[in-house]
Amino acid sequence: MARISLGSLAGTYDRGWKLVRLYGVVEPKVCSCWKGRYCGTPGKHPIDDAWQFTATDDEDKIAAWLDTDRPLNIGVLLGPKSGIIDVELDGTEAQKAWKELDLGEIWTPTYRAGRGPHRLFRWDESLPPIQVRKVRGIEFRFGNDGLASQSVIPPSTHHTGVIYEWVDGMSPAEIEPAPLPEKLLTLLWNDDGCGGGEKRRKPARLIMYQPIAEGGRNNELYRFACREATRSGPTIEQPLEQQDLLAKVRAINFLQCKPPLPESEVVSIYRSAIAFVRKNQSKLHDPQSAMECAGIIEPTTSDVRAAEIDAADATGSQPVAGCPTDREPKKTLEVFTANGLSFAPLTPDTNSEPEWGAGEWRLTIVHSDPLEYRLHVPAWKSHTPNNTGNVSLTVDQYRSATKVAAAVLAATGKVMLDSEPKVWHGIWDGGLKVHDHRHSTTPSPRRTKGVKAKLLEIAEEEWPGSSSLRYVVLAGWLYDRLCAASPPSEDDIPDASGRASWRKDGTLWFAWGKLWEDIERSHRLAEGERLHFKRRLLARLGIKEWNHGRHRHAGNQHRSYVVWTRREFGELEKMATEEMADGGDPTKSL
Repeated sequence: MARISLGSLAGTYDRGWKLVRLYGVVEPKVCSCWKGRYCGTPGKHPIDDAWQFTATDDEDKIAAWLDTDRPLNIGVLLGPKSGIIDVELDGTEAQKAWKELDLGEIWTPTYRAGRGPHRLFRWDESLPPIQVRKVRGIEFRFGNDGLASQSVIPPSTHHTGVIYEWVDGMSPAEIEPAPLPEKLLTLLWNDDGCGGGEKRRKPARLIMYQPIAEGGRNNELYRFACREATRSGPTIEQPLEQQDLLAKVRAINFLQCKPPLPESEVVSIYRSAIAFVRKNQSKLHDPQSAMECAGIIEPTTSDVRAAEIDAADATGSQPVAGCPTDREPKKTLEVFTANGLSFAPLTPDTNSEPEWGAGEWRLTIVHSDPLEYRLHVPAWKSHTPNNTGNVSLTVDQYRSATKVAAAVLAATGKVMLDSEPKVWHGIWDGGLKVHDHRHSTTPSPRRTKGVKAKLLEIAEEEWPGSSSLRYVVLAGWLYDRLCAASPPSEDDIPDASGRASWRKDGTLWFAWGKLWEDIERSHRLAEGERLHFKRRLLARLGIKEWNHGRHRHAGNQHRSYVVWTRREFGELEKMATEEMADGGDPTKSL
């Protein structure tokens, strides 16, 4: 992938734009972050945790970022600090809207990216107080209202391997950012609902009678889903009720949305509707008032009711329940609850009692060192790093319902599987009693398999090369930290904070615990991994313990350091970059 130079960023940092250091793209769809090919946003997420505060226009700092052999991308902080905003034409809907608004080409910094062109406009205080908004397919990124936002800029590498490029004659080194056109500003304020008279919305139920064209499908289907979920009341927490709601939303999408939304978007709408109801139930909001405040329904009056009936009559259509159609789904869609698990008879179309199944949940067994069970749940994408929906489990964790729930809560921060411990243990471990052929004269009782066993039956297996073995990954993280060691100081003393530093005699001094603390700010380590890795490295060196040294710093402060020579450093480098001698055959022992 192309390497970024300071000269290629001309017109950005020297104009006062605050730049952000991002992970790069190693190869198409493979991020340079620790997740590699499993990263959900390769080449787009910041390296620094507090990137909105560390974004800089300092030339020396930016030059230091670029002084690396690892792939790197660059983003720009949007909003008042940089004084710019980003407008992206995301797909055909956006390009059609741009043409209808008769905007043409605007003389402002413009670059080509993966999906559509990005135009950078001048930020000013008249813009809506929002972070990001999408209107008619046009995506506006402001970074307003105290919420940071950034965009990847040229010459970064897109996850497809394509290089971001400025349009000829329209780079920031050649032209100034233009103010946002008045037509776009008007479009934004009208969509936000803050710029004038409020337009009366149609009742959500009318989607059952009136087809919805592109541009309003997502919003109208969401309003319908919220209405139906609210009407379910407390029973919305029951698995079968949730699956009924999903079936209704799918049916309306299939019959009334022109063309239908993709399945993934329908499922997202369904889950958002359940979350809306849960939020209002937890706040003890009256369902009618909650839906009215959210714009899902209008206040019920005789005039509104008459208008609904007139509108339905005018279309000449009938409710979906009695709507004749020759369009039938080509296959039976899988049903599942809000968390993605299914709750249905083991064999469809039988009179057996429903039981818990894998549903959307998937398992990948990664034959790494140590063995990893990667649990993938689409419903958790918004709660996991880089929107992957993945939670990594050890063998010990996978066997225990309690430990699985703890690992999921730690990874997502808010998904609690064991709020009712007995229920969760029955779901994960199995053993629940169900009856097959329950309407016959001789129903047969049996005990269910747990979801953990059902996942293993459909699990995929992955055999990573040596570069994905866990100890190699840990060696790479430690090696990267030690490569950043400071050169010998004039007074030849180790770093007082414990970070790695070379001394004039060629030894490397660092605090072992401090280095791993720094690593754990960016990477997740399982319990005992540090000790396991240390023992492996000591065994390779043929020693029992590190050499240690002590130094007294100013203020009579004593600190203990690990002292390495070139031998230890060289062995770590081998471990971090080695390949399997047998060519990567996963069936052979390491």
